[in-house]
Amino acid sequence: MLKPDGDPAKLRESSIALATRRPIPATVGDPRHSMKGLLRSRRFQAGVSILLAVGLFAFFLSRVPLSSIAREIASASPGWLAASVALSLTVFALRAIRWVWILKPLGRVPYFPAFRATAVGFAANTVLPARAGEVLRPALLAREEGLPFSALFASIVFERVLDALAQLSFLGIALVAQPAAGGMGSLGSGRVRWVAAAVAATAVAVALFAVLWRPATERFLERAFLIFPERFRPTARHVAHAFLDGFASLKTPRLALAVAGGSFGMWFVINVQMYCTMRAFGLGLPLSAAYVVTTAAVLGLAVPTPGGVGGYHAAVQFALTDIFGVPIASATGVALLAHAISFVPISLIGFALFATSPLHKKGLKALATAAAETEGPRAAAESPGPHS
Repeated sequence: MLKPDGDPAKLRESSIALATRRPIPATVGDPRHSMKGLLRSRRFQAGVSILLAVGLFAFFLSRVPLSSIAREIASASPGWLAASVALSLTVFALRAIRWVWILKPLGRVPYFPAFRATAVGFAANTVLPARAGEVLRPALLAREEGLPFSALFASIVFERVLDALAQLSFLGIALVAQPAAGGMGSLGSGRVRWVAAAVAATAVAVALFAVLWRPATERFLERAFLIFPERFRPTARHVAHAFLDGFASLKTPRLALAVAGGSFGMWFVINVQMYCTMRAFGLGLPLSAAYVVTTAAVLGLAVPTPGGVGGYHAAVQFALTDIFGVPIASATGVALLAHAISFVPISLIGFALFATSPLHKKGLKALATAAAETEGPRAAAESPGPHS
């Protein structure tokens, strides 16, 4: 055994070094901890998102020769496509108007800042993974107008719930309404259509019940949330109460009706936009078919890829070919141009507006990351409990 040096100064230095040495965390070297860290890494998530987009888009294109797709796109009607582009831009103008209405209880929000934040947010979704633009959008408006970020972020969650309810309503209409001959393809079975329509109607009815009888809804939700793993409960509460608080904040029936009516009007325009794109390829399907195809597109956008690439395309292609019997070359052309019309014009506008914004020096990615890191713990901490 070695004896310590008898020099008192060296003994003191050794004691201080031992006392101040930081303990090695128990998780260091733990493979489970390393795996969790990897899965939570933004670079890993971005990589997976890009790989998923490439894989889905490759599968989408592999089903038909590229030359056939090119011929279909070349023969598309310029007039119908121009109408689709105009409607696409109208949708984002309507989104900004609806957002201004939703934010009225917070204060008077000018239209142009709301439109700019909306355009920049959707543009960011085309280049950033995990729909980071949904976080960037309220972050931009919060900084520009001095509004609380948490309230603006909750308004985005509220918007998404309204969007889902509006499109579910149109899907229900498409499934229940008597289609034209061959218009609903494989959904022509009455039983299938009525079951799907009943599901959509139930979702809308549950939402209305939640708004009209909030205390009973909150008591039910608190019991229902117990079935979720504990780590998911704050997020579930945050989404549920963002919806309830969103309608509760619309203090006058007139404002609530304006927001609800605006949501249905905006989604009608979105469905007509899809219908115009289908007509550009000579498809004689009824407007109700666009309700179904648009719903499929929305489901495809739920796949976490930048700009919905791959997921959107495969979903629209599937709906047109497997439900309505459209030739695959035509369906592929519709999917490609419907996606481009929905994302390219607003992205160009969004990037141009961001370049003129005082915040452009920080960059889209830096702003989105900072906002996400701020909102993450805040959402969990501020997740509201039951209201009396």
